Amino acid sequence: MSGHRMAALAAVVGLLAGGTSAQAAGGAGFYHICCWETYDAGFHGVGTDPDGYAGAAFDGRYVYFAPQNNGTSFHGEVLRYDASGDFKDVASWATFDPGAQGVGDNPVGFWGAVFDGRYVYFVPNRNDSGYHGEVLRYDTTGAFADVASWAAYDPGANGVGDDPDGYNAATFDGRYIYFSPYHNGTSQHGEVLRYDTTGDFASAGSWITYDAGAHGVGVEYGYCGAVFDGRYVYFVPNCTSDTSHHGEVRRYDTTGDFTNVASWAAYDPGANGVGDDPDGYVGGVFDGRYVYFVPYWDEPTQHGQVLRLDTTGDFFSTAAWAAFDPGSNGVGDDPDGYIGGVFDGRFVYFVPCHNGTIYHAEVLRYDISGDFLDAQSWDTFDPRDYGIGRGGYNEGVFDGRYVYFVPNNWTSPHGQVLRYDTAIDLGDLNCDGTLNGFDIDVFVLVLNSAEPYDDYYALYPDCDHTFADVNADGLINGFDIDAFVALMAGG
Repeated sequence: MSGHRMAALAAVVGLLAGGTSAQAAGGAGFYHICCWETYDAGFHGVGTDPDGYAGAAFDGRYVYFAPQNNGTSFHGEVLRYDASGDFKDVASWATFDPGAQGVGDNPVGFWGAVFDGRYVYFVPNRNDSGYHGEVLRYDTTGAFADVASWAAYDPGANGVGDDPDGYNAATFDGRYIYFSPYHNGTSQHGEVLRYDTTGDFASAGSWITYDAGAHGVGVEYGYCGAVFDGRYVYFVPNCTSDTSHHGEVRRYDTTGDFTNVASWAAYDPGANGVGDDPDGYVGGVFDGRYVYFVPYWDEPTQHGQVLRLDTTGDFFSTAAWAAFDPGSNGVGDDPDGYIGGVFDGRFVYFVPCHNGTIYHAEVLRYDISGDFLDAQSWDTFDPRDYGIGRGGYNEGVFDGRYVYFVPNNWTSPHGQVLRYDTAIDLGDLNCDGTLNGFDIDVFVLVLNSAEPYDDYYALYPDCDHTFADVNADGLINGFDIDAFVALMAGG
C-alpha cells in the first residue's frame, strides 16, 4: 500500500478516534444488496391470504398496508408491520380483516391509506361488484385485532354528494382528509370527497364533496393521487377515460371555501409546452418545495416522464413547471411505469410497477440536491438483478429510516414487501449501521487478502461482499482506498 494511502487512512482513523463524526456520501448504499431485503408474511403463515396491496401509512411505530386484490378477489385483510421489531421475524407481522368480523357493509378493495395522528383511513376504491365509497378507519389507540377499534362509513350511501365512489389515494392537511376522485362506476369523475377529522366519522355532517370541473374549472376528470404542500392540495392527473390519459393538474386552496369555485384551479403544463406532452400520472411527492408527479401511463404504453412543479412559482406559468424522462436520457435499463413515490429527506424514490413489458422492480431515484434536468441527478437500482424481490409494487412509505415498497401485481398479486435501508451507507463495510474505525480494519483486511472477496464474504455473509469495491470498477485496489477515505471524511 502506498505511503500516501497509509497516511490518509491513519488520518481518518485519528479523526474517528478523536470522536469527530465522519459522514459518508449519503445514499451510496442504494446500489448494494446489503441495503435491500424482502419479506412475505403470508408465506410464513401470517393471515389468510395477505397478497395484493395498494398504498400504506406509517403511524410512528406500525406500517399499515391497504388491502386491494389478492388474486382471488378484492379483499379487506389489512397487513401490519411493527417497525420496532425484526423485519424478518414473523412476530413483527399481523393481519386483520374487519369486514370478515362484521365491520361495515363490505369494506374491501382500497387504494391508499392516510394517518391523521390517531386514526388510519383506508381509501375506498373498488370491490367485486364495482367501484365503492366505503371508507375504513382504524383507531390506533385500540388493539389491532379488536373489532371495536374499527369502523366503516359510506358517505354516498348516507346522502353525501352526487356519487362519491371510486377514489385513489388521499392526503391530510392537518384537519381535513381529501380523497382523490378516480372512477365512480359510470365514468372517471372529479367529485372530491372531504372528511373533517374533528367531526363524527359516522355522521354525514362531517363529510362533503365538490366537483370543481362541474363548475367550470378545467376540462378533465379522473385523478390518481393527492399531495398537500402546506397550503394547496394538488390532484394528480390520470385519465379522462380508460384510453385517454391527461395531464391537467387540479388544485385546491385550503385557505378558501371548499365549495367556492374561486378556491379551485386547473392547469395542464403539457398543453402549454412543458415537456413532451406529460400525461398519465399515479401518485405524487412533496419535498418541501417541489411537487413531483409520478409517471405511469401515456398512450399507448407506460412512460417515465416525471413532471415537477415549483410551488414557489406561479401555478399558471410554464416557468414553474419542468418535465424530465431519465430513461430517455440514458438512466437505467427501462425506468417506465411507476406508481407512487417516497421522499426520505434527500432522495425521491419512484415505486416500480410495470414498464410496458413486465411488472418490474427497477427503482428510480432522484437526488434533490442535483439539477432536475441533469441525468447525473438520477439513478436506478433493480434488486431483482441480485435475486431479491419480485416485480410489481404499488405506492410506498417511509418510516424515518426504511422505505417500504407495497406489493402488488395485478396479473399475479403477491405479498412480498420490499424494503430499502437508507441508513446503511457504502462505507459501512460490516453493515452495522455506523461508520467507524472498524470499517477501516475490515477494508484493509479485504484489500490485503489473497482472496479478498471470499474472505470478506466468509466474515460477513449477510453483507454484499462487493462493498469493498467502493468505486465499482470490478477491482479491489488502491483506488478503493482513495474512494473509501473520501467517503469516510465526507468527500
